[in-house]
Amino acid sequence: MELEIVKLRPGDSLLVRAGRLFSGKEDCFRVNVFLFIRGGVIERIFAAPGGEKLKKALKNLGKEEQKEQIPFLDLSRLTILPGLVDCHVHLALDGEDFQKAARSWAAPEEMKKHLARRLANTLARGVLAVRDGGDRAGIGFLAREMIKSGTLFGPHITITGSALRKSGMYGSFLGAGVNKGELAGSLKRLIAAGVDQIKVLVSGIVSFREYGRVGPLQFGPEELNILVAEAHRAGLKVMAHANSDQAVTMAARAGVDSIEHGYFIGRSTLAMLAELDISWVPTVVPVASQVRRSDLFSQEQLRVIEKTYKKQLEAIGEAAVLGVRLGVGTDAGAPGVPHGEGYLEELALYRQAGLKPAFILRAATAGGAKIAGAAQKVGLLEEGRPASLIAVEGNPLADLNALKKIKYCFLS
Repeated sequence: MELEIVKLRPGDSLLVRAGRLFSGKEDCFRVNVFLFIRGGVIERIFAAPGGEKLKKALKNLGKEEQKEQIPFLDLSRLTILPGLVDCHVHLALDGEDFQKAARSWAAPEEMKKHLARRLANTLARGVLAVRDGGDRAGIGFLAREMIKSGTLFGPHITITGSALRKSGMYGSFLGAGVNKGELAGSLKRLIAAGVDQIKVLVSGIVSFREYGRVGPLQFGPEELNILVAEAHRAGLKVMAHANSDQAVTMAARAGVDSIEHGYFIGRSTLAMLAELDISWVPTVVPVASQVRRSDLFSQEQLRVIEKTYKKQLEAIGEAAVLGVRLGVGTDAGAPGVPHGEGYLEELALYRQAGLKPAFILRAATAGGAKIAGAAQKVGLLEEGRPASLIAVEGNPLADLNALKKIKYCFLS
């Protein structure tokens, strides 16, 4: 069967039988359970009795005269789990042609069509929440408002607006850039515009020509300290683009909430992230996918790329041992990473790093929801929480490839 997307509305009730249920917290399943969903919220989760016991169990699900009218969906052959979360995407880009995507920013109707396609591809992979890493044209704002208004159908979106960066340095497509003395004003404008989180570029990007080389730092410790303090005063988390151990260390000491990318991070810095409860979104796939591009890179560059992403996998394995909260982020929209398509590849790379499927699934659900500021929308399947969930064939705790066989997405 094709993927079916179920939109749960305020007045709807639904009884679902699940063969297996992964809550997002435990390393195991609950087997053969019912979920009673009312108004998009999981009201009850209970074991599935049979015969007269089942009738008795259903008595409390609604008014006596309504209990026979409650729609029933039998997913006893499927596994139910929370919707997946992509902690780092760029909805303004398509992952294929940067210049073409950028030209569409000035054409609202064309942009809406692109957004509809990108978000549909995201939902098709079971990703029910994304955190947008920003762009200078405000496309994240457009996507969020279209979904809220019902104009566009898609996942929950956390937006950062445009990224805070130094003028003349990396990231011109992410934000206009600030000069000396302008940081506070730019931050205030983002807060006033209604962003969900703040994005700051602490460093540049990794080099594909020289192993270990990273673009220069963009802000100093004092500027970062002020930025983070002001953002937190406004109730907003800060996601920090930071590569190199120096950049990550400085961002962590300033108190950012998540490190994005974090290439060449050291073990002692990972221990610092764990101690300070700072999350890490490693985004391996945008680098790892480049090893397939022998048409773009020389053999020496491909060697550097491979060595770089494999170093990142080693760091991910160390982070898991040290207790760092990991999220799954694909950097969707980056070259070679179309929206939705890189998510399972990112999970496979985490598996290659030595992480167990249960750990990866927690990072992809509850962990990611916390990082993305979407914990009230997605991430856990518990009584009293939104029924934002997916149903798949197979056993994803045994084989993550089961996530390729998504049959239902429930949006509340």
